[in-house]
Amino acid sequence: MAAACGSNGADMPRGSASYSSTTPPSTTHAHHRHHRAGARPKRAHHGRRRGVPAADLPNPRLTPGVALTASAARVCRSGYASGVRDVPESEKEAVYARYGVAHVPYAHEVDHLVSLELGGSNTIANLWPEPYAGRWGAHTKDVLENRLHDLVCSGAVGLRYAQRIEARNWVAAYRRYVGSPPAASGGGGSGSSGASGGAAGGPGCEPGYSPCLPVAGDLDCADIPDSKKPVHVTGSDPYRLDGDGDGLGCE
Repeated sequence: MAAACGSNGADMPRGSASYSSTTPPSTTHAHHRHHRAGARPKRAHHGRRRGVPAADLPNPRLTPGVALTASAARVCRSGYASGVRDVPESEKEAVYARYGVAHVPYAHEVDHLVSLELGGSNTIANLWPEPYAGRWGAHTKDVLENRLHDLVCSGAVGLRYAQRIEARNWVAAYRRYVGSPPAASGGGGSGSSGASGGAAGGPGCEPGYSPCLPVAGDLDCADIPDSKKPVHVTGSDPYRLDGDGDGLGCE
């Protein structure tokens, strides 16, 4: 695992590692030495874009992927991912701005390319605005993250390898370790049930909140429309909206 360096170095904490999603293995470079001068290698993109909307894949120049730790024992510890999650609103807004994407509630998740479950970093070079909607949206990547975490913690694959394949081509990793993607889904929960308030724990809702909040990797008060605030916390509080424990979040 190479140390982080290059133009994104200012965004990366010391000791973290960066992965380029367009950098093929050394054998690929050797293969392309025989191509005519000036020809652009296509292998790095083969399979990445097949049937996958561009918005569902990060820009490798902006989001090469950054790992914070290479310790499998650490990431396999119960509660690790939630304990290290730290993406402030200012950083999320910066992610939307650098991608030129409007911040629409429930439309995107500011997602970690190298997932927190695999030791990913909260640095901006590991984040991108991933849509919820579609076959290759944020919910689909969540399935891969859980699968790779299970494989790492069972000893079936190495942590550094899992980080690398997730950063370089998470779609190919999904196809290899999970299978075919599910049918296209809707957005993150801004449909009719969200507009009418919705029942806590209903279809597409995160249990423990009323009105309905979408199931997402992360959700903050800024992502929730004012019409849904305050949020009643009726059970668990995975999004940590009720800071004072009074049963209301985003007051």
